Amino acid sequence: MATRETSDTIVLFRNAWGEVDKRFDLGRLGLPSDVTALLAEAFRGHCVGLTAETQRHFYGSLRVFASFAQEENAIADVADVTSRMVGRYRAWLDRQTGSDGKGWSASSKANTLAVLRQLIDWTKRHAPERLPNRIDFPYNPWPNRSPAPRPKLGEGVLKSILQAAYEEIDEAWARFQTGCRILETPGSVKGVDPELCRMVRSIARAGDGVMPAGHEVKIRRSPVTRMGGLRVVGSYLHLTMEYLPAFFLAIAIQTAGNPDPLRRLRRDCQSPHPLDEHRVMIDWGKPRAGVKVKRAQRRSFDRRRPYAAPHLVDRLIAMTAPLALQARASDRDLLFLTKSEKKKTVAVVSMSTLGNGIKRFIARANERIAIWNRAAPERWREPLPDFAMAFLRGSAATQVYTASQGDLIAAQALLNHARIDTTERYVRGPEAARIQTETIARAQALMIGWVMGENTVSQASPAAMPASVPFGHDCLNLLGGDRPGRPCSRLGACLRCPGLVIPLDAEHLARILQAIAALEEARTRIDPTRWALIYADSHRILTGEIYPDFPGELHDAARTIMAGLPTLPVLE
Repeated sequence: MATRETSDTIVLFRNAWGEVDKRFDLGRLGLPSDVTALLAEAFRGHCVGLTAETQRHFYGSLRVFASFAQEENAIADVADVTSRMVGRYRAWLDRQTGSDGKGWSASSKANTLAVLRQLIDWTKRHAPERLPNRIDFPYNPWPNRSPAPRPKLGEGVLKSILQAAYEEIDEAWARFQTGCRILETPGSVKGVDPELCRMVRSIARAGDGVMPAGHEVKIRRSPVTRMGGLRVVGSYLHLTMEYLPAFFLAIAIQTAGNPDPLRRLRRDCQSPHPLDEHRVMIDWGKPRAGVKVKRAQRRSFDRRRPYAAPHLVDRLIAMTAPLALQARASDRDLLFLTKSEKKKTVAVVSMSTLGNGIKRFIARANERIAIWNRAAPERWREPLPDFAMAFLRGSAATQVYTASQGDLIAAQALLNHARIDTTERYVRGPEAARIQTETIARAQALMIGWVMGENTVSQASPAAMPASVPFGHDCLNLLGGDRPGRPCSRLGACLRCPGLVIPLDAEHLARILQAIAALEEARTRIDPTRWALIYADSHRILTGEIYPDFPGELHDAARTIMAGLPTLPVLE
């Protein structure tokens, strides 16, 4: 919710509990008063439902626009806000340089200009009388601005990160359980230093179960130093920034989620799997997932695995329970809570704090790996590279894409993208190029063999024998898929095969129409959740990707053929 203060140039954004979440004073930008009022009203109306990070981005872009107006002396009043001014602003952005002396990237310039365009568009819709002139923005002002693919972490690196994370998670959980035993009894605890017991109980009383600031608790410094410092002692009471990155990285790799939405993972994110009693669903939000209807991000995990994400979430819930009691209302239901040493408040961890924590995690992990390699050189472990949170999602998608032998739909399902071209940008890179080249070559060889009536594989091998598969096309090499020597893992789900070829004739269209009708009939009869999990992808591929390719003149003949086809098995 956005509200006004006494000045129309000040914009307040409040959270669901009525607390002021963000405050922006556009009067400090130095723009003419009527332009400032116009932008403040648009900022207030357009950004009210956006995240705090997006609101800060909008304000930062407005500061850039104000710098342009002052340097170019371009705007005296709102009458100067014209299409010509937009062109001058675009040219001014082209001249800007960063701290390295290089010009801004095309994406940075496009995002900055897009903020002004969105605010002007909002004004056109809601208060057109404020704009005395027509204002047009260029379409795609910086073409070909797709950034270079982000670095991908290989399978070995991802496993090393997970191993290092699990080591710290076990250490954190053991400390927290020890702290729970200390607080449950006033006496000594077996295997625990009595001095540590007295220290943990004293700190818990002083901070109501949460580590207070150093000046807020009166304890002897020498024992604290001997125990590793206040941060180490605090880990006996609750989750600290020393261990939070390990939990975050493990969950981020397993879910392949975006870092910022995962940072705001809720405490009630788990739900039972509708079909498998051993699996648990984890849901998290994603502000950009969908325009009109937000799509939940969701993955299921087998609880029988000791380090599965649901077990990590359970540990986080227990370890952050003392922090949740002291968090503000808007953060109380979130999972990744931490107490700020600077602000002395409990809140969800910020992206900058998390990034710094991951750098320290890498340093600690490499210290342990160096010790391991000196002690056991025959079982060498690779040190962790310097990586960013943004690398994890694309790296996980690339691993799925590689393991499925180039099945982009499998990677799309993992990332929950509405458009497959978005998924392609995530997996783009040398490994994807290699798989695509091999897939194209294999598909071309199969097509030539099919057209020429010749098999490209030795007739002595059973793999060379064609076999009929769903929807009337033929598989020319059952044993030549992603598991050499064994039937292809996509057999029965051939719509996902990258080598799928369906002739554009009436007979095959008839089979496609029959399959679509069977799927739609099943949708009205069976459980909706089961249909969505098992049949929805096939229906989407048939109706959205295969059916539109058939020319319209084939439809009448196909429907005639369809009436004489054998009945398909009933879908359950």
